[in-house]
Amino acid sequence: MARPMRWCVMVGGLGLALAACGESTAPSGNPPTIALATNTVTFAEPVGAASAGTQKIAVTNSGGGQVGGLTVGPIAFTGTSGWLSAALDQAVTPATLTLATSTTNLAAGTYRADVPVKAAVAGNSPQHVTVSLLVLTRGTTTTLAAAGQSAVFLGAASDGAELAVQPASQYLIAVVNTDTSASVTEDFTLVGGLIASANPSVAALPLAAQPAARASQAPPAATPAYAVSSATLPSLARIKQLAQNHLAMLGWARQIYARMGSPRAARERVGALGARVARLSAAITTTVGGVNKIYVKKQLAGDCTSVDSIGARTVAVGQHVIVLADTNRTTWPTAQRPDSSFYQTFADEYDQITWPHIQTYIGDPLAFDASLSNLGKVTVTLTPVLNSIGGGIVAFVNPCDFFPFASSGPNADFSNNTEMFYSLVPSASGFNVTDWEKELRATASHETKHIVSFADHIINNSPVFEEIWLEEGLAQESSEIWMRHFNQATWKGHATFLQTVACEIDLGGPSSCDAQNNKPLGLAIGHLPFLFDYLRAESQSNSEGLGVDTPSNYGAGWAFSRWATDQYASTEGTFIKSLVNEPTLNGLPNLSAHTGQLIPLLLVYWNLASAIFNTPTYTAADPRITIPSFDLANIFQVGQTQLTCSGTPCGLFTQSGMPVYPVQPIALNAGSISHAVHGVPGTAAAFFLLSATTGGTLALQLESGSGGTISGSSGFRLGIVRVN
Repeated sequence: MARPMRWCVMVGGLGLALAACGESTAPSGNPPTIALATNTVTFAEPVGAASAGTQKIAVTNSGGGQVGGLTVGPIAFTGTSGWLSAALDQAVTPATLTLATSTTNLAAGTYRADVPVKAAVAGNSPQHVTVSLLVLTRGTTTTLAAAGQSAVFLGAASDGAELAVQPASQYLIAVVNTDTSASVTEDFTLVGGLIASANPSVAALPLAAQPAARASQAPPAATPAYAVSSATLPSLARIKQLAQNHLAMLGWARQIYARMGSPRAARERVGALGARVARLSAAITTTVGGVNKIYVKKQLAGDCTSVDSIGARTVAVGQHVIVLADTNRTTWPTAQRPDSSFYQTFADEYDQITWPHIQTYIGDPLAFDASLSNLGKVTVTLTPVLNSIGGGIVAFVNPCDFFPFASSGPNADFSNNTEMFYSLVPSASGFNVTDWEKELRATASHETKHIVSFADHIINNSPVFEEIWLEEGLAQESSEIWMRHFNQATWKGHATFLQTVACEIDLGGPSSCDAQNNKPLGLAIGHLPFLFDYLRAESQSNSEGLGVDTPSNYGAGWAFSRWATDQYASTEGTFIKSLVNEPTLNGLPNLSAHTGQLIPLLLVYWNLASAIFNTPTYTAADPRITIPSFDLANIFQVGQTQLTCSGTPCGLFTQSGMPVYPVQPIALNAGSISHAVHGVPGTAAAFFLLSATTGGTLALQLESGSGGTISGSSGFRLGIVRVN
């Protein structure tokens, strides 16, 4: 069978932009066959408010010669009565099919017609030419005069956009689904083409070809090389499993909060009955060496009674923290325990660094303490029980500890009646002792944030707990800010690889931020790899969106929280505390209320800021298209090309060992565009890299995934950055 031929052209007029697309299929075995000569399609005049228009399509046979004896059947466009006639002019070469309209005001949308064209030669079956007419809403032309300038279009998805493109320029386009839930997926087709209002007669434009990679897209030369000289970093696969189970436990905690209601109300009911809040275990002792009876949740599901009872020795006491270590030498053998001095060192660091950090940036973890143990300290319990929960869980806070103890009844709860977080311990199949010590130090600021969040929601009688992606994102932001005590990052300081990751791992030589001095592990294993995974999956498979999986919560949740803080906080602590202590709103409505910005605006700008597809050579004119605290392009580029473990890429920011930036935009040329994308989740985006070889005005519009008019309720919105 003959291959269908697809063509598309666009022209601008007074108030409208017009694109015509056609397809013809020539039957086999009966020459001559008829085809459309796509390189000679012209418009005689524009379609607009002042005049009618005609579309002229050249007709040839497949052998390239003139077609004689053609007849054209009647034509009527679906969706409009404006198209009145179709005439064939055989006096010109090649023969020209003219479609004429007398309407003066075609509504924006897609119109299609089937045009039967038949040759007089006997035996030649009719050629049915499908002609599509796309009418775009004309608007004000947007000019991005220099690299780094940007524009967002937050009106209805069906609104058109016009972009004045410059010769040898490139533009990053983000089509963002601003629906607030990732479970709401939508399809779209990005359509468009060059228009010329001054001279509406234009040559037909070829379908977009893939542009050649520009020099700015290629990673810089991999010099100098940084070889990790100490033990290889903990297995990322293991870290991701532990993190996934942490999220599962947080999801379970939200369910407990929703099912059992506020612990404050439960304790008030007990008090109203004049009953004492009974406990099976004795109060946690502040005497080093004393053994405590602690209830530790032992599975990801279940209720507040699914616990193991352990003996946990008080191994360190600080002004604001107590550290307990499981006494079971079988499940936690001596060879996998830290030196006993570590416990007090950890407690001292918590008092001197972590506690002031939490008070400044997050809130008060002991705000509910008077209703609990009234101990005046946060308790950290280290136990191998966590190593076996669902294959392992790095750490968690148990909401059951905030409820009154009850050994039976509908709300049975084995509560430790105090502010506590639990951590796994070193093991042969997980963290070694050294890496575990580094990880625990950063984890303390993350988990203490969760304690603050539970306390604030309880005191506020909040109807629901925070959405996981924002709860986790703010906990990640807590540990990220805490890491500034050990790296060279500053607020909105565009921190690079050498100022962040290099401060956590030994690069094998002297450094201004030397990780050999027992620096903790944070960004290198808990933030950046998850963000990399999120952005890569978002741009390659449309499988992401806030709250979907581990990368979206640990990576995107953190990046979004950090971006919002950078853009809208007068002081970091005041802003973050307002989000943590919000009594009624959660997720995107929480961010919207405390930034003062509409959700679509937040999502479009954040997705633009996160689209790290190269190392930019420009300065952003609008800081909202950046994450000012980090130079993420530099971090990913150096991590991909200059960091090796035992002679091979370390795998922190690579895909199958190959250096790639996380976002891989779809390449388009500034010409005739028609690219469909399916299944974009709410909060996520599809990215395009548009290259222009010549100047002109490019009209862009979103259609449905099947090419029809997009729904008026669609959440899609558009953002554009000139990148070259």
